[in-house]
Amino acid sequence: MSKKKRYFTLLLLSASLFGPSPTVVFAQHQVVIEAKSETLTSVLKRLERLSGYKMMYANDDVAGVKVSTSVKTTDVSKALDQILKGTGLTYTIDKQFVTIKKVPFVAASAPKGEAFIMQGHVYDESGLDVPGVTVMIVGTDKGTATDVDGRFSLKVRAGDKLKFSYIGYTNVIEEVRPVNNRKVMKVFIKPDSKSIDEVQVVAFGTQKKESVVSAITTVKPGDLKTSSSDLTTAFAGKIPGMIAWQTGGMPGALNESDMNTKFYVRGITSFQSGANTDPLILLDGVESSKLDLARIAVEDIESFSVLKDASATAMYGARGANGVIIVTTKKGTEGSVYTTMHYECVVSEPTRKIEVEDPVNYMKYYNQALLGRSNTSSPKYTQERIARTGSPNYPSWLYPANDWYNILFKDRTINHRANLSIRGGSAKVQYYSSFNYNRDEGMLKSDKLNDFKVNIVDNQFNFRTNLTIELNAGIQLQINSATNIDRYHGPMVDQKSAYYYAFNASPVDFAPVYPADDTYNWPHIHFGTTAASAVNPYMLNQQGYIERTRYSSTNRAEFIHKLNRWVPGLEYRLIASIVQSGYYDNQFTTRPYKYYLGSYDFETGKHTLNPDQYNVYSSKTLVKGKDNHSTDTRTTFEGRIYHTAAWGGKDKNMHQTAFTGVAQIYERTFTPISSVLNGLPQRNATFSGRFSYGFKDRYFVEANAAYNGSERFSKEHRWGFFPSVGGAWVASSEPWMKKLNKIIPYLKFRYSWGKVGNDGIITTPRYVYMQDIGIKNVGMFNNGVKANDPDPYSRNQVKFYGNPDIKWEIAEQNNLGIEAKFLGGLLETQVDVYREIRHNILSQRYVIPANVGIELAPLDNIGETDSRGVDLSAKIQHMFANDFWFILNGTLTYNRVKYKYIEEATDKPAWQRKQGHEISQAMGYIAEGLFRDQNDIDNSPRQDGDVMPGDIKYRDINGDNKIDVNDAVFIGFPETPRLIYGTSLFVNYKQFEFSTSFQGSGKRSFFINAQAISPFYGDHAMLKAIADSHWSEDNQAERPFWPRLSVDNIVDHNPQEDWTANAEVRKSTYFMRSCSFLRCTSLALAYNLPLKFVKRLGFKNVKFQLTANNPFCFTNFKLWDVELGSDGFNYPIQKTYSASINVNF
Repeated sequence: MSKKKRYFTLLLLSASLFGPSPTVVFAQHQVVIEAKSETLTSVLKRLERLSGYKMMYANDDVAGVKVSTSVKTTDVSKALDQILKGTGLTYTIDKQFVTIKKVPFVAASAPKGEAFIMQGHVYDESGLDVPGVTVMIVGTDKGTATDVDGRFSLKVRAGDKLKFSYIGYTNVIEEVRPVNNRKVMKVFIKPDSKSIDEVQVVAFGTQKKESVVSAITTVKPGDLKTSSSDLTTAFAGKIPGMIAWQTGGMPGALNESDMNTKFYVRGITSFQSGANTDPLILLDGVESSKLDLARIAVEDIESFSVLKDASATAMYGARGANGVIIVTTKKGTEGSVYTTMHYECVVSEPTRKIEVEDPVNYMKYYNQALLGRSNTSSPKYTQERIARTGSPNYPSWLYPANDWYNILFKDRTINHRANLSIRGGSAKVQYYSSFNYNRDEGMLKSDKLNDFKVNIVDNQFNFRTNLTIELNAGIQLQINSATNIDRYHGPMVDQKSAYYYAFNASPVDFAPVYPADDTYNWPHIHFGTTAASAVNPYMLNQQGYIERTRYSSTNRAEFIHKLNRWVPGLEYRLIASIVQSGYYDNQFTTRPYKYYLGSYDFETGKHTLNPDQYNVYSSKTLVKGKDNHSTDTRTTFEGRIYHTAAWGGKDKNMHQTAFTGVAQIYERTFTPISSVLNGLPQRNATFSGRFSYGFKDRYFVEANAAYNGSERFSKEHRWGFFPSVGGAWVASSEPWMKKLNKIIPYLKFRYSWGKVGNDGIITTPRYVYMQDIGIKNVGMFNNGVKANDPDPYSRNQVKFYGNPDIKWEIAEQNNLGIEAKFLGGLLETQVDVYREIRHNILSQRYVIPANVGIELAPLDNIGETDSRGVDLSAKIQHMFANDFWFILNGTLTYNRVKYKYIEEATDKPAWQRKQGHEISQAMGYIAEGLFRDQNDIDNSPRQDGDVMPGDIKYRDINGDNKIDVNDAVFIGFPETPRLIYGTSLFVNYKQFEFSTSFQGSGKRSFFINAQAISPFYGDHAMLKAIADSHWSEDNQAERPFWPRLSVDNIVDHNPQEDWTANAEVRKSTYFMRSCSFLRCTSLALAYNLPLKFVKRLGFKNVKFQLTANNPFCFTNFKLWDVELGSDGFNYPIQKTYSASINVNF
């Protein structure tokens, strides 16, 4: 097989990577095809599905060819003979591949050399006349163009070849063959769609890839496939330019704050904590939430693109300042019905469990901590108590040895995924419809005596229907409708902190539950506690349950009218969409009874219980609690106009132009509302346009502009103008590059600059130019309130002073990109280097002294940030044989954001000024180790706290011989990842498919909250890491994991470890860790049943697959899953093992 053919085959197989896989053995099955004036492409696709053979052809060869035939045979060769009869095409069969190509044709009906006038008519794929099509006699400079009705006439000779070209469409070459003296020709052209890689999704449309001047990443939907019901968990390491990481694994996120993934396009570039830093998400052109993106099934996605620079996002105006994610779902196709069914069973468990010290050693270390700090103290736990704890000679509740994690949580859960999709249609109506169901369970155990379950159970239902309706020639209606419904059942207590509840309970001071005594022996659960009413984490989860429901419905209608009859290349579109979402819950609560052990008779075995002092509020039954509800409605009206043209040169396409104009009005309403102003509809208007010009298919320039209006600003600043420009040069198309074509077949350089506005600068206040007055509680003293005030403990307060000078936040971006292919396409790379200056960042102006009478810091544009980074992607693909090939992908994203300018207090030390430092970099104290002895303490700078040998020693930065807030400096890497990278491999060998992917992170620091993990204090358990590595008289290591033990919180000895003790957060390097890791995110092995066997079952393809997600991770941090960072007690990230079946018929 030639290199060209092998390369074409490789592309074909790559495009169908996650569809039915090719097989080697083919049975002879009945092929029945009825076609009446149907495009050859459609007929060949039907033949491919019925026979199992792969049809390969050049689009130019089959473009515009229509056939009418009736086929009924078991022989593929006979079927091809009938289908290709009279088309001028021939075929060859090689194993499971059929290659179709044109054959030379010599017309005999007209004498060769005799000139005559050929008349013709050119139609598009919808049967609409196409004016302005260039018609040229191949090898000459003679030609013409079709008129307003798509007709042409040209003086030709029999045997001449005519080339039909039109921008955005595949070139068609037809040979002149006047049959039976009829000198009329009908030609059909269709959009250029040789490969999905050759067409790029851009703002409000698509472009040929070589003409794109912007930074855009397109991801194959199959690359985002995981066993999770949340699509966003697959983003990290798969999308260059996307900074993403997992924050937990809790099922049933019904609001964005509960989602398990954070993701940002090219990082966070605004330092205002309340600013909108999320990308714009468009699902089928409709602005959607992150939850809606998370709910979409990979099987429904046709294309997934991320627009990253200003040139790509400028047309979206204020909504596109933080990047844009565009997801297009599948549409119907003309032909027979194609059905896909998928089911997957998923076993889920934590990637890493938190290890705590066993109860017996816990008591020993408690005594050590108590006596090590004070020689006058007595041990809390006697040797007898320690010896009896966990002993089988005594009731387990008498001397408890609680493993709270085992008591509260299951080891694993079983979840389910199922989906069904149907695709098909006629020439007039095409449809795609799907149904998806996900069931996820949590890890909580319910008490067997309860009449209700508290474990999380989340059921997701997703419905989607896409219709394409051909109303008339050149008039089309597209309708998209999708509905997501979540039904959640779970405990009243927030499960994001469930692991922390388990840590915050003594393993030995009380039992989870006690048996009834003679007094409190009526049927109920006797939850354990202490005389001091210690919190029982097992009881927390048994306080009732909550039923939550969230729905989201997206409906969109698009009317398309092509005006080629009047103006070649002109069309307009009218679009209306509405997105409605709602949330409501019902709470059912109870107040459990708690008891602590009063006495125990070792002779009789009887015991007495003492009721907790708060049992008077307890309840024997469930009661209806409060409920919450909210709604959100977003309506968008949009009009678009498109025009494309080409002229000049032999092929009449030396010059190419395209124009897109968009007008859009957006309105949002929601409930509940907090004020009159807050209840008014939110509105935004955008007018945008794009003009592009191409010369000789290798030089391209483009200009974009958006004129955006926002109600948030005063009249002087309400409207913003945001331009962008860009250019691209396809160097590989230069004549002098042709000699390098085998080494570098494709090489492109592009550059863009632009500005994009952002009005999502802060959530509250909504109108930044208006004053906002609210109520402030002032405690139990009448601080200046009126004597007759109905609420004497509150007063009015100016919440916001209003500032008519506040301006748009503006992102000014520069992007330089290189795209290249090497060695005949074996290696593909794309590199983008960018810089963004974020101007006019809005934040509180804290530099105003309090004595001027301003109680709350006002808002203003006070700073700028400087963001720089690199996005890199690479792909290696090679085919060893028709049934043996691989694809290796790699991505790397590097992003660094610094303060370029920010208003700061003039008396702040130089080493604490933010300018030049990264915006998410922590400030804190440099820990130099631990105090060795009392002499070391006496000769070191003074630091607050009850300091002893073995406590943390900090560096005196300013040399004033004391440790205070002035000694804090910027420490570590930023707390958001600076570096994200990933790699994936897919191998196909005969019926087998193997895939694996890895994702890593680096240049990120996080800090362990020493207050939260301090052992013993507040009934805390003791981490095994602390037990294994802490300072003691016997272990005076220079830097153990934990300093000297204490039953008090660490901040009593090292107050510098109290992050929030000062106006600004201060941490320390002692508990700073590097969030560097390499995680295997996926391992999968699939097997496609032989086609011979599948055909007998009446199917087209059956595939079985085993998958493991997050099975292992390489890292030096072992306390909890390193990707959680500081939030180690969050609901743990999950690793899953699944088995699935996929059936097509």
